[in-house]
Parts: sequence; C-alpha cells; structure tokens
Amino acid sequence: ISRSERTLALLGGGRFVQLSARELGNPAKVRSVIREGLPVASAQYAREHSGVPNRLFDQVVPRTTLISASKSKSKRLSKPVSEAVLRAARIIALAEEAFGDRERAMHWLNNPNPVFEDEAPITLADTESGTEWVEQVLGRIMYGIDA
Repeated sequence: ISRSERTLALLGGGRFVQLSARELGNPAKVRSVIREGLPVASAQYAREHSGVPNRLFDQVVPRTTLISASKSKSKRLSKPVSEAVLRAARIIALAEEAFGDRERAMHWLNNPNPVFEDEAPITLADTESGTEWVEQVLGRIMYGIDA
C-alpha cells in the first residue's frame, strides 16, 4: 500500500473524502478539498482508527471542534482544521513507512521524544512547521541518518 493510499485510508477513504490516492499527490486537488473542508466524519474516523490516543489526537484537533462542526449545517471542518487532520494522516502514513510496522510507528509517534522537546511527534501535526520537522526526522530515519 502506498503512502498516499494509507493517508487516504486514515481519512476514511472514499466514504468521506472525494479524492483518490493519486489525486492526493496533486496540490490543486488537495487544495480544493481543503478549501471545501473535510467532512467531520473523516476527522472522526481518523480520531477513532488512527492508533493515536484521543488525548494526543485532541491536541491536533480538539474534540470540541469536531463536536461543533458536527452540529453545523455543512458538517464540514474549517480550512485550518481540515489541514491539521490531513497533516496528522500524512505523518502517520510516513511513520508507518519509515518503521515498516504500524506498531513501532505508533509507539514512536505517541510517546514524548527528546528530539521534539519531549513532545509526542504526532502532536506536532497541529502546525505546518511542526509537521515538516517530524517529516524531516522520519526522512532521516528512513535513510539511516542520525535523527
């Protein structure tokens, strides 16, 4: 399974997101989906099935935000929240690829790490700069460079 396929699966796949794994590599398509807002159901699916404990997922996307969005008429997330959910899914998929094993990836993502100032790496998905930091470290792990 490719990283894009895994990312899409973490978002609930075609049931919730009108985007194919191939389109996930197309910035224009992704931008369009983000601008429209991911469905709340996609974020709820990610929260329940990602392997990230709720207390950590809530640091990226607060549960109260999901509850409010689920009560809205559109049932869609705002652009910033949609981006945060997508960033979390991307990090998880990349970590699974880097470690070659979901269990090891989840252990690494969900536990405080001195590289990240003793924060759990998944919580850095709350910002683009934090996500880039985690992606850089995972890239170094994948290529055998000291992280």
